[in-house]
Amino acid sequence: MTFDLNTLGNNVTESIKRAVWFPYSQGNLKFNATQGRMYEPNVYRIHFDSIIAPYIDFLEFGTQAHNIPGAFGKPLPFGTSGRFSGFFHPGSTKHKGFIGERSVNYILDYIKANYKGVER
Repeated sequence: MTFDLNTLGNNVTESIKRAVWFPYSQGNLKFNATQGRMYEPNVYRIHFDSIIAPYIDFLEFGTQAHNIPGAFGKPLPFGTSGRFSGFFHPGSTKHKGFIGERSVNYILDYIKANYKGVER
């Protein structure tokens, strides 16, 4: 079976960005920092750009509870406990593995379902 790798890659990239487990439905991560493109004739790469969205590592690996400075000295909308009331993030693992696990598994499942696997 032959297929156009660029079309396949574009379809998978867009599907990942629309998935319910993808961290954001709007903003830089979805529209600017997550891009796919052909690098070589047989290599399509999906890139999650941490320069554009520097918070990617926090989403991918999670965070522990920590104090954070408020925006312009005002308390942030989450957490009211901790050393500084309103300046405490309870930590998060909600999106942990969205690249290394969920995206990779999605790609494998997509290929299996639509292309009957891959030949080696």
